[in-house]
Amino acid sequence: MIHHTLKLLVFATCAGFGIGVTGCAPLTQEGKDADQRQTSTDIQAKDTPKEAPKNLLLDRPNGTALEQDRWAILQQVGEHKVTFEFLETLSLRPEYAIKKPYRRKATETVIVIENTERRISLQHILQVPGMGVIKHWRQTWEYEPTVIYEYQGNNTWAPKAISAEEAKGAWSQTVSQVDDSPRYSGVGKWFHKGNLSEWEARSARPLPRREYTKRSDYQILMARNRHTLIPTGWVHEQDNYKLVLDNPTDPVIAREVGFNVYTRTEAVDFSDAYTYWEETKEYWAMVRAHWATIMDGKRTVQLKDKWKKKKLFRYCFELARDSRDGEEARVTAVEEMKEVLAHFLGDKEEPQSTPPESPPADME
Repeated sequence: MIHHTLKLLVFATCAGFGIGVTGCAPLTQEGKDADQRQTSTDIQAKDTPKEAPKNLLLDRPNGTALEQDRWAILQQVGEHKVTFEFLETLSLRPEYAIKKPYRRKATETVIVIENTERRISLQHILQVPGMGVIKHWRQTWEYEPTVIYEYQGNNTWAPKAISAEEAKGAWSQTVSQVDDSPRYSGVGKWFHKGNLSEWEARSARPLPRREYTKRSDYQILMARNRHTLIPTGWVHEQDNYKLVLDNPTDPVIAREVGFNVYTRTEAVDFSDAYTYWEETKEYWAMVRAHWATIMDGKRTVQLKDKWKKKKLFRYCFELARDSRDGEEARVTAVEEMKEVLAHFLGDKEEPQSTPPESPPADME
């Protein structure tokens, strides 16, 4: 039924200075010469326009398509000021009222955690005033993939085989949540012509954090996802349909556009972000390795929303903090993470009752 409903959805195509000194004694000739030299320098500095930011698009190699693709993916790496904007543009049900736009600003660094010829993984780390460092989403790119995981709704992801024809020359982008659990995956080809480099794919995905804590009137975000390089960084655009699974007649409630701009910056000190990552990267590497054994291309994965009244990411973040206390603490944290994840996957038999726990702090 889910597959049938998803297939019903049709995507729309978007698309001269005088410098004088008063109140001073007359200058000697030597002083006049020096003053003239200084005056010329000052005028030249004022007349010279401020150096423009480096155009990042000028660095694209003239090599093979694969080399240009890899260059484009790696251009997303670096330190950025980010603006996140999401705007519902139309309602597709008479009773549905368009929601207020979502706009946020942040600073985020994107670092390489894996880089081979056919696979690149980039970790995003937010640095937020008043909140500190937050491990954010991760994007993993694979060249000519054979399988991806497709979101089905109800916190469920199923493997989907990619034909050789679809995979040829294409890249899958798999996006993981902040706790390294799955989010969405799509397959598309990079397009390079002149000063344009962009990649586009379509995917089904769960509700984003900005929405699932506030609403439950739809179950899937059907997205057209585009990454485009610009001279000062890159842009992540989305054309989203908000889909209800149990209504095949009127499945879509609204359409939304997303426009997230990543602008390179040298004005932000990301020391705290790099310190956090240096102290926790081995723990997160073990988390990723464990997820790789679960998402093996055969198993369908379904996650519980909460266990003992807590979200998965809360457990993972707390254990990441504990892992910073040395090798023994890291090993213990990873083992505890595996136990917790088994409960979320339903691989552990639950006791008849669980002790109550105070609600988590509101950070979602």
